[in-house]
Amino acid sequence: MNNQPSHSQFSPNNTSSEVELDLLSTIILDDIAYPWNPKTPESDAYFDSLEQELPLSDLLNDVEITSACQNFYSQTDKLWSIIDTQNALYKKFAGFAPNNFLNKLGKIAINVVNQVNRLGSNLSLSDQLVHCVSEVLPGWDLEDLEVMARPLAYSMRGDKTDVVENTLATIEPVDWHDLSEVEQARLSLAITLYAISQVSS
Repeated sequence: MNNQPSHSQFSPNNTSSEVELDLLSTIILDDIAYPWNPKTPESDAYFDSLEQELPLSDLLNDVEITSACQNFYSQTDKLWSIIDTQNALYKKFAGFAPNNFLNKLGKIAINVVNQVNRLGSNLSLSDQLVHCVSEVLPGWDLEDLEVMARPLAYSMRGDKTDVVENTLATIEPVDWHDLSEVEQARLSLAITLYAISQVSS
């Protein structure tokens, strides 16, 4: 009784063995070695040969490359702005509001400031505050938020940090869910003011 398979795992019919042998021969037998130090003169020839295999000039022209680069850098700047703002919010308000709330409010504030800057809008600071907070506290009437935002916006002639600190001094250091709705709204406006000042600086 013969229970042995008809083909050995090393037989030429085994496809995975062939692939492994091809890979091994490419790694071991290839004369072209990757230049580990790109500053050596020999590395220029290696990189030039790679560029010849896939010429980017056939894919994009100079204008398209410049536009794509600018778009890429613009996107990375936005990401760094979001990360920096959110880190600042976490440091300042970690004991006052949940991180996911700070995260959402920070992103909204960045988007509002970017839209105002891009469109050259004359949206007042008070309106920016109301717009941001209304997205995270949708149950609030806009007019009520405007009344609460006005003192923060008008006191901006002074130091922004003082305005935020004064608001924080009046908020009890308790869990977010234990705050009254009015305290949550006031704190949200102060957080938004701080976020906008971080993005604008």
